[in-house]
Amino acid sequence: MTSPPSARAAGAAGWLVAAVLLLLGTGGAASRPGGWWLGMPGLLFLALGCGGAVIAWRAGLAAGGWAAGLAVIPLLLFVGLPVPGLRALSGPPLLALAAAAVVAALARARRLPPRSLLLPVAFAIHACVAMRVQRQVGPEGDEPHYLMVADSLIRDHDVSLERDYAEGRYRVFHPGDLAPHYRVRGRHGEIYSLHAVGLSLLILPAYALGGYPAASFFMALLAALLAREVRETARDWGCADGPAEAAGWTVALAPPLVHYAGLVFTEVPAALAVAVALRRGRDLAAARRVDLILVGLAVAALPWLNVRYAVLAAVLLVFVLAGRPAWRSAAFIVGLVALSALALALYHDVLYGFLDPRRVYGRRPEVSLATLPEGIPGLLLDQEFGLLVYAPVYALAAPGLVLLARRHRCAALACGALVVATLLTAGAWPMWRGGWNPPARFLLPVVPALALGLAASFQNGVGSATALLLGWSVWVGLAGGWEPRLVHRDRDGTAPFFRVFAGAEEWTRLLPGYVLPGENPDRDRLALLWTGALGLAAIASVRPGLRARGGAMAALGLLGAAGTASLLSTHRTGGRDAVRLVGRTAVSVPGWHVARPAAAAWEPRELTWGPAYEPHRHPDGAAVGERLPLPQGRYDLRLQGEEIASEMPPPGLVVRPEGTAAGRVIGMEKDAGLRSASFEVRPGEGAATLSLVGGGPFLIKRIELRTSTFDPAAGLNP
Repeated sequence: MTSPPSARAAGAAGWLVAAVLLLLGTGGAASRPGGWWLGMPGLLFLALGCGGAVIAWRAGLAAGGWAAGLAVIPLLLFVGLPVPGLRALSGPPLLALAAAAVVAALARARRLPPRSLLLPVAFAIHACVAMRVQRQVGPEGDEPHYLMVADSLIRDHDVSLERDYAEGRYRVFHPGDLAPHYRVRGRHGEIYSLHAVGLSLLILPAYALGGYPAASFFMALLAALLAREVRETARDWGCADGPAEAAGWTVALAPPLVHYAGLVFTEVPAALAVAVALRRGRDLAAARRVDLILVGLAVAALPWLNVRYAVLAAVLLVFVLAGRPAWRSAAFIVGLVALSALALALYHDVLYGFLDPRRVYGRRPEVSLATLPEGIPGLLLDQEFGLLVYAPVYALAAPGLVLLARRHRCAALACGALVVATLLTAGAWPMWRGGWNPPARFLLPVVPALALGLAASFQNGVGSATALLLGWSVWVGLAGGWEPRLVHRDRDGTAPFFRVFAGAEEWTRLLPGYVLPGENPDRDRLALLWTGALGLAAIASVRPGLRARGGAMAALGLLGAAGTASLLSTHRTGGRDAVRLVGRTAVSVPGWHVARPAAAAWEPRELTWGPAYEPHRHPDGAAVGERLPLPQGRYDLRLQGEEIASEMPPPGLVVRPEGTAAGRVIGMEKDAGLRSASFEVRPGEGAATLSLVGGGPFLIKRIELRTSTFDPAAGLNP
């Protein structure tokens, strides 16, 4: 049926808005006193634009109508109104709105991809992410220790790592020094990894064939299989093809799974085991023999991956038995699980002399309920490791499980129990973030349970809130997969992903942080704000359908939440917001002045001190620019202000690249009301922190940074 002219006109307007969002998102943005800079897009816009054109062609012209309402954000950016939170919705975060437009268009067009596409496409994407991980990060955190056990099994036919550490065998895949991960030695003083042996056994064939790269690609395959199993689980539990397909693609493209593709951690195999048990264990009375075997193996294998998964195994065992299978089937599964538990206990008795696998972590208690007030909000909302920060679409799982309970109470209860048990177990551990790894590591095993809630929520249609949450999740997932170095991190104070993929205001200001509380004093009120915003979005998701004005309502809702967070936050970004376009062609708003190249300017209020520089108060240096993401090149720094002690010498400028303990000290030049210096960012150096040290006091009013090729006659003010 041909769409009416009005629908086609609205659709054309919506696709045009999506193109503008792509243009602004790939061009980038930076702040300046009194406004902001909008950058010129590059080749990324062409690549994304071509992909968007194909989607628009497949979905149809009229399907883009919902996105027309998103025009409110670029219009406000073009006008230059000082709306709180608007700067945060400039630059790369606009790509999340463009992704939301695509999601809404596909939902309105009701075009399902062929079911056969999910597994190969997901594996291709995950294999690409795995390749990027191998090049950018390599095995870090717990990963090399799992690889070491696999290597020891091949070389020495045992799991003792004494010789492996002594000979540095790990340098095949980990070039730096590696400290042993153990707390309790074996019966005869041997070093055994405190990590469970199950994952090392699982990757053993792949590692034997091709070392770490082969093991990484094998893990990417497991991630793709998990996405497919999630889709099939949703279908088997009564969700229609569309919601089930959407749930499978969401799991494949959104965090946490896409960020763990190719990583040698236990969480992806554990999630696959959970998905297998949820899908094939729901009705064992009519199950095939292969289903019975797979369910038994999935439940029995979980504690071999990590002892904390014993809780998940217990919940799944109760879930399977609640379906009242035939006594032979029940006896087989219970017997297999009991045999596995006995074998695990005997394995530890042979190695250590005790039966309890938990004792490999030592005798000192680490799990404490007192950690829960920090651990649970951290697991969900921390800007470095929180699930809902990187994949807010999973906020829809809560109302979805309520809807699922109306049809399949047992399944909904099992999913809820899995999630609650994981939150309590991980939240009570001081290492709730998991260490050196991408976000939401400990919640990844229960993604299949959350995805069932998603599929049930999608049964009501993809509404405005759903489209926006999906768009954000897919944008973060794909961007983080392309730059895994930004999400595969340990505690950093502020999230590297949101420092790099930011516009004129970093989202690190707007999001709570629980890893290093002292660097985020506003965490509790920010967490409360975003909990309320996600709760409203989740409630709105149960209302079916899309409306023409929905895009505007969703965009204004996001702007309102971001603006409120911006007003509540006292965090300072140290000039990073101003330098994102330095040296590039940009347009100033308001004023529409074109700068080739653009310079950066910020005020002392962006710093954690000031405006008076008093050297005795900062013996280690006073930062005038913190972790500035400057490309390689030469720069001129100027500090404008008022003299306090004009007879005293100027301070020195310390340039310290990120990751280095010491920096380069450069002498500054002095003029009336001015301190200036030139410095260089060398190849391979990370973000640079610029600090003042020594010299005389000076009242700073304005900080200016420009490339050394900048024409001084053009000035810095647009």
